[in-house]
Amino acid sequence: MDAGAAVCVVGAGQSGILAAAKLRELGFGDIDVLEAADRLGGYCQTAEVDGRIYDFQAHLVAQQDFGADMAGTAVEALLRAHPVATQPESLYFVSRSGAGKPQLGVPPHFVPLLQSLTAEQAVDQLVEAWNIIERADRERRGPGLDGLAYDRISGETWESYRARHAPLVGEILQGMMIYANMRRPRQAAETVINANAHISGHVSQLGKMLLSLYPGQREALVGRMPPSLLAQMSSRRPISLGFPHGFRSLLQRIVDDHRLKVSLGCRVTGIEALRPNEIRVRYREDGSERTRTYAQVIVTARPAQIREIFPSGEIHDLFSERNCPRTWTRSYLIHTPNEPLTFPRRPDSAEPLGFWLIDPYGSYTDTDPQQSRHRITAANKQHPGPYWVCFSNSDLSVSDAEAWSLAAESLFLFPDPELVAEAIAEWPAYPSTTALREDWPSRVAAVQGRDGLYFVGEILSGPTLECISSYVHTVVPLWFADPARA
Repeated sequence: MDAGAAVCVVGAGQSGILAAAKLRELGFGDIDVLEAADRLGGYCQTAEVDGRIYDFQAHLVAQQDFGADMAGTAVEALLRAHPVATQPESLYFVSRSGAGKPQLGVPPHFVPLLQSLTAEQAVDQLVEAWNIIERADRERRGPGLDGLAYDRISGETWESYRARHAPLVGEILQGMMIYANMRRPRQAAETVINANAHISGHVSQLGKMLLSLYPGQREALVGRMPPSLLAQMSSRRPISLGFPHGFRSLLQRIVDDHRLKVSLGCRVTGIEALRPNEIRVRYREDGSERTRTYAQVIVTARPAQIREIFPSGEIHDLFSERNCPRTWTRSYLIHTPNEPLTFPRRPDSAEPLGFWLIDPYGSYTDTDPQQSRHRITAANKQHPGPYWVCFSNSDLSVSDAEAWSLAAESLFLFPDPELVAEAIAEWPAYPSTTALREDWPSRVAAVQGRDGLYFVGEILSGPTLECISSYVHTVVPLWFADPARA
C-alpha cells in the first residue's frame, strides 16, 4: 500500500490513537484523526480535585498474566516505547464481619459456595479454572482477533456455561472479572470470557485467599496446586496499573511521540465509499460541514455512533442495537473522612498508592432486578487522601438522583459518603447473545477492508488497554501492508 495514501481514523480514544500510531510506525505520513469531543480519550472521563487527576473510565489497563513482571504484554511494550508515570494497583476482596463492618476476606457471593465444598474440592476447582485459562493462553487463543476463547461454545449463556462446569469453576470464570458487572441474565458467556487474560490475576488472589481460610491445611493444599499457579501467587506483578497524571497522559504522549495530527471538535456525520480506496468523509467543524476524501478509513467509534454515521445498510445492521445493545456505567468520585480498612503492606515497600476493593456492595445475584438496575461493583483508591472512585453498572431508567441514592446505600464501606463528581458513559461492552448465535464476529470480519473501510473498537477487541493494544498491534499490520517492505 502506498505510504502516501491519505488515511482517516475516526475517534481519538484508546483504539483510535493506537491505530493511528501503528499506521505511523508502518510508514504512513498522511493520517488525520478526527475526534468529536474537545479532548483525547473517548469515553475516558476524569475529574481534578486538590490538584490530582481521577480517572472514571479506562483506568484498569493490565491484569496479571503468567510470569514475574509485565514482559511480553502489549502494555509493557507500549509503556517502554512511550514512558509515562504509572503506579501499581493491588486487588482486595471485601466482605462483612459478624458485626457488619468491612473486612478483607471472601467475596460475599462466594461464601455459600465455599461452605458447600471441602478445602480440597475448592482448591481442585480453582486449579481447574486456572488450567482452562493457562491452556487457552498457551495455545494462543487470545487476546487477539478472536479474544481469549477458553472453552466456550458459540452462543452459550452464563447459565449453561456454569451448568457444565464444577460450581467454583463457573463462578471464578464469571464472577472474578472486574467487568462482570456488565453481565446480564442469559447473556452469552463468551461475551465476557472473550475479553482477555485478566481473570488470571483474580484466580491467584483467590488462591491466596483460600490458603488463608485453611491455615492448618496449607501445606497439603499447596501440594495440589501446579507450579505456574504458585509462581503467579508469589509474583510481585501488579494486578493493574494506573496513571497518577491521568490515562490521557499516555494518549497525549503517544500523539506527541508520533507527531499525530488530531483534530478535536470534528464530529464525523457520514462516510461514503465512492469506489474502492476512495472514501468521502463528512464532518462538522466550527459549525461548518466539511468533506475530505481518503484512501482508507478506520472507524473506532462506539456502535451508537456508527449507526449515526451509517444510517442504513449492512454496516448499520451489523452494529444495530439488536447486535450491540447499549450498556451504561456510572462512576462516582466520593469523599470519605476515614479509611474503611487497614490494608496489608509488603514488608520491603510502602503500600502502593492504588488499590481496588472488589464487590464492596455485598452479595450479588443475576436474578436481583434492583441490583441489576444500579449497584456499586468496585471502589478504586487512585491517590493518597480522602477520595475514592466507585464504579457501577446502571440503567437509564434510573434518574441521577435515584442512582446516587442507591449507590450511597450500597457503599457500606463508607459511612455518609460525600459525592464530589460523577460521570455516566455508554459502555460498548459486548455483542448480544443473538448476534453471537448468528456468527456476528465472522460477519464483521467479512466487511473489514471493503472499499478501504475498517472497524476497530472495544466491541471487537475487549475493554482494557491490554486487549485494545494487542488487537490493534495484530490487525493494523494485517490490513495495511508495511509500505517500507512493499
